[in-house]
Amino acid sequence: MRYADPTLCPDCRADLPVGVRVCPTCDLLVRHTLAVELFGTLRRADTLLGELRRASDVHHAATAGARPVAAAPLGGPLVAPGQPVEPKRSTSIPAPPAPPTPPAPPLPPYPGTPAPEPARTGVAFASVPKILLGLGAFCLLVAAIIFLAVSWSTLGVGGRTAVLAGLTLAAGTAALLLHRIGLRIAGESLVVVALGMLALDVVGAGAAGWFGDAADGTVVCAAGLVTLVAGVLLGLVRVGGQPRLVAPQVVAGIALVVAYVGAMLATDHHLVTGHVLTAVGIAAVVVGRVQRQSVLLWSAAAAAGLIWLGTASGGLLLALDEPTLRGLWVEGTGWSLLVTAAALLVPGLVARHHETLLLGASGAAMVVTGIVTLPSIDDDTTTVGLVALGATTVWVVALALLPRAFRTVAIAPAAVGSLILAGLAAVTSGNVLERWERVSGGFSRPFGVRLDGPGPITEPLLLVPSLLVVLACVVLLTPDRGRRAPAAWAQAAGLVAALGAAATLASYDVPLALPVALVALTAIAAALLALTSTGVRADVLAAAAALVAGSATVTATPSAALTLAVAGPLAAAMLALAVVGRGPGRQLVGGLATVPLLAVATTAGVHVVGGDAAWVAIPVLLAVGLLALVLPRIEVEATAVVAAVVAFPLSLDVTADPGGYTALWLTIAGFLACATALLHESRRFCAIGGMVLLVLASWVRLADLDVHEPEPYTLPLAAGLLAFGLWRMQRSPSTGTTEALLPGLLLGTVPSLLWVLGDPVSLRALVLGAACLALTIAGAVLRWSAPLVAGATVGAAVVLREIGPYAGEFPKWVWIGLAGALLTVVGITWERQLLEVRKAVGFLGRLR
Repeated sequence: MRYADPTLCPDCRADLPVGVRVCPTCDLLVRHTLAVELFGTLRRADTLLGELRRASDVHHAATAGARPVAAAPLGGPLVAPGQPVEPKRSTSIPAPPAPPTPPAPPLPPYPGTPAPEPARTGVAFASVPKILLGLGAFCLLVAAIIFLAVSWSTLGVGGRTAVLAGLTLAAGTAALLLHRIGLRIAGESLVVVALGMLALDVVGAGAAGWFGDAADGTVVCAAGLVTLVAGVLLGLVRVGGQPRLVAPQVVAGIALVVAYVGAMLATDHHLVTGHVLTAVGIAAVVVGRVQRQSVLLWSAAAAAGLIWLGTASGGLLLALDEPTLRGLWVEGTGWSLLVTAAALLVPGLVARHHETLLLGASGAAMVVTGIVTLPSIDDDTTTVGLVALGATTVWVVALALLPRAFRTVAIAPAAVGSLILAGLAAVTSGNVLERWERVSGGFSRPFGVRLDGPGPITEPLLLVPSLLVVLACVVLLTPDRGRRAPAAWAQAAGLVAALGAAATLASYDVPLALPVALVALTAIAAALLALTSTGVRADVLAAAAALVAGSATVTATPSAALTLAVAGPLAAAMLALAVVGRGPGRQLVGGLATVPLLAVATTAGVHVVGGDAAWVAIPVLLAVGLLALVLPRIEVEATAVVAAVVAFPLSLDVTADPGGYTALWLTIAGFLACATALLHESRRFCAIGGMVLLVLASWVRLADLDVHEPEPYTLPLAAGLLAFGLWRMQRSPSTGTTEALLPGLLLGTVPSLLWVLGDPVSLRALVLGAACLALTIAGAVLRWSAPLVAGATVGAAVVLREIGPYAGEFPKWVWIGLAGALLTVVGITWERQLLEVRKAVGFLGRLR
């Protein structure tokens, strides 16, 4: 029995008919890639089984004294464990070893399994004739041009005609014959040569005077049209049942563009020429669609599109030169723009595709709307705004009321009109910013400062309706998002209208407080809506509230009192959003917006009470620090740090006592950091930062007082570290003295030691030596390693430095004796320890 049997199913072992792909008994896919892999595994199993059988025969033969051994059946008497088993002997002749299983033929791959492709290197074989024949066709064209250029003057009219016609006819005939016998690449190459020669025929005929006094542009246009017709005809011809040629279809589109360029050079009637050649291109597209020649269709469509675009651009530029009713419809290009609009319907009609037809109708509606409203451009900006608003409103209403099947028609005019209205709104907003810039002065203006400056460029009263129409267009172009979408868009409309009303107010000579108050109220309203909403809409409203609040605060900065009146309530609203908001997004936005608003309000308050910029940094630090202390969130703390750091250099620049001011600022910052660490368990790490800030404050103050001794800088911090270490040891008995006390001991002794090394005979050296002696004795009595090691090490350094100046006065033998005594002590200690080790080893050896 073989495991790998291609005539049996590997699962149910049923017979498999020849060529079957699915087992008729168990429905197993026997031609799947996994089945092929399983068959290979079974063949490997057969091979291993044969080797195992041969090895077993050799083993049993050697055990039985080289006698042949037959395969024993299963069963037999039981043998007690540990008893030798006598091998059974057999007198039968062993069968010769089975020949190795022949490899089974490979199974065909299962349908749908991609066959591995060989790696391709170099140029593909099929690309070689394409390259050679393309290069050959190019060389033939160049040779023909050179021949005509060189020999043209020596040939008569008949000779020229014969040469041109002969070359063209020969190239075309050869192309068709080669294509007929199946040499398609050669046929494609030579047909390009033939079409190129045909174009040269027309150009040569024009140069020979066959077209009379026609301009060069007329000859080029004629060459393009003739080549176009020839390309279309050659692309439609079938020769000997072969597929149609592709190259003439591509050349047809190129020839149409060449004809358009020549016509533009030959005549001044550019618009008529463009429309006529666009119609020619459309006709070629129709031919390609009817004859189902996709290459001709797309080539002609691309050429017609380029010609249409050039004609439309020329007509629009000419219309803009004199955008009046008479100039547009009597003497101008209104008819051309109408034809241009009508041409947009052609792709849908040719393709007979409903959506394409609607898109073309939408573009045509946009062009017609532009033609109708174009005469208003010559009037004032108010008229332009009114006309744009009216036309866009009509199309937005149509976008809302048209049936769904025809709604596409209103998309393009509504979208373009909305862009125009948005541009006019941007102009109005720019004018408002210019007026605000004239009165801005950094808290220097009174509360009742009025806006003045250049008058409005556009009509400010149109701003709100324009913004609402643009928003309505966006709403109608946005897919429906459920029942809550109308409410959300209504809220957005209210906010947009409020901001537009504020910009409208700012366009006139009014107190700055009026538009700023309206913007601030809009921010508060958005915050309230965010508190009462849920989901993504609430987060968007919160972000909008923060942005509008920031804008209101910035626009109020010309007056300190106005800034305080605006930034204070806005900070409270953002704080409510951060505390009461029910989602992480709202709380995050509120926390990020509260701190800068509070900092600006504090700065404005300092200016209102009569202070100057020198007193701003510390009140700002206290305000934002207390807020971070009460609301320990990462967004609040991070923005508080940024606000405090930004405000500090502004005050430091104008203060009269930079050193003292810096020390005070660092002290308050360190106090706030330590307070945060004490009040909030999750902020224990802030204690390190607070300690660093307090130490820096003391150092800055000492430097400001011209204190240059190290102890005033190091001893307070060392005392704090020692106190904290002792407290830590009391709270945690497992804490060692090295971890708890060594940093403070080193900070209290090493800086002084550095000064002692420079000046050994001083009061500092005496005090440091006494302190080291006290530390050494205390460490020995208390059995604390840190004070013992620190006191002994620093004390030894002090003693060595004290003996240094007198070391040269000792005799040489004193140093030799000290070295000998040291070596003797070390040797005795070493030998004693070695003896103790040997005794311990002997003791262990006597143990059982």
